[in-house]
Amino acid sequence: MLRSLAVLLSAALALSGLPACQQKYTKNSATHTRDGVLGITETNPNMPLSASFRTYPDDLRVMQNAISQRFPNIGIASISLNGPTAYVRLNAPAHTPPEEIERIRQGAAEALAAAAPRYNANVTVTAK
Repeated sequence: MLRSLAVLLSAALALSGLPACQQKYTKNSATHTRDGVLGITETNPNMPLSASFRTYPDDLRVMQNAISQRFPNIGIASISLNGPTAYVRLNAPAHTPPEEIERIRQGAAEALAAAAPRYNANVTVTAK
C-alpha cells in the first residue's frame, strides 16, 4: 500500500510539472511610442523634436510681441541671443525724459522675463 501511494504521488508530481514546461515565456517590456525616433521625445521635453520646444526665431518673435504689446510707441532696434542672455536695444521717441527711459527699460525687462523666462534680459533704451 505504501509503495503504491509513493508511485501515485510521484506520478502526480511529474504530471503537474509537465504543463509548466510547456508554457510559453513572454517578456514583459514597455515599448516606446511610435514617434519615429524610438521614444526619445518622451525622455527630454526640450529637445527640438518635441512639441514644447521653441526655436530661436520663435523666441525672438515672442520677445518682439511682448515688447510691442506693452510699449506700442517704442521701436525695437535689435534683439540678439547669446546663450542664456538676450540683448535687447530699444529706441524711445526723441526728448523722452530719463525717468521715463528707466521705466521703459524696467517694464521691458519684466515683459521679457514673463514671455521668455529662460533668458536673462539685458535691455538698453535710447532716445532717438
